Amino acid sequence: MKYKSYKVYDDEDFFNNYIEKRKKGNAPNETIEKPIIDELVGLVNNKMILDLGCGDGLQGNELIARGAKHYYGIDGSTNMVLLAQKNLEGLNATVEQESLETLQLDANQYDLVLSRLVLHYIKDLLPVLKKIEKSIRKNGKFVCSIEHPIITSCYESYHKNNKRGSWLVDDYFASGERTNTWMGKDVIKYHRTIEEYFRLFKLANFDISELRESKPIRSNFSDDEEFERRSRVPLFMIFQLSKK
Repeated sequence: MKYKSYKVYDDEDFFNNYIEKRKKGNAPNETIEKPIIDELVGLVNNKMILDLGCGDGLQGNELIARGAKHYYGIDGSTNMVLLAQKNLEGLNATVEQESLETLQLDANQYDLVLSRLVLHYIKDLLPVLKKIEKSIRKNGKFVCSIEHPIITSCYESYHKNNKRGSWLVDDYFASGERTNTWMGKDVIKYHRTIEEYFRLFKLANFDISELRESKPIRSNFSDDEEFERRSRVPLFMIFQLSKK
């Protein structure tokens, strides 16, 4: 069975294993991606924030603690929505279940839209990006991360199931569906080149303010070996996009 995007998180075994893995706090999401996300997000005082693919909602806790006016989380997974609602209970936050493809957004509602490691699950990305752009207020921004196209091009190296210090890049210019066997489940993702992401953001009327390729920082790692290993292959791309 192949899972599309959020549906894998409603497999109970997968969900429980995923949560336990994330509790360890040493995943590249925490050591590499999140520090860059936090930097690009910047000050959030009195801002209305939309988080597309909010997961467990813990990002919302942090943003509200930093002064956000309201946090609105969207996720397609029932399990994730229930967990996020629990984590955000009593705070100025709303979490709802919806897929990004069918989600309807009002115009000019948000100062900041976030999307962490979600866009590579979406087959038809441009309509989603256009909805996001319209939902952002003047001078607002969209901060998003994706798996680096070097990673999504070919998952053969991932499936070797060992600590990788290199990555096989193949079929890079053949955009489209890829299957990643992740924690025992076959998950469908969509590969795009860096050029294609750039073009889609432009077609959605965004200005690209920042592009980061997730270069690791030594102080975020507990040991030299892991830092050196993670310094060999870029795992993520992170964008800061501005509304024109």
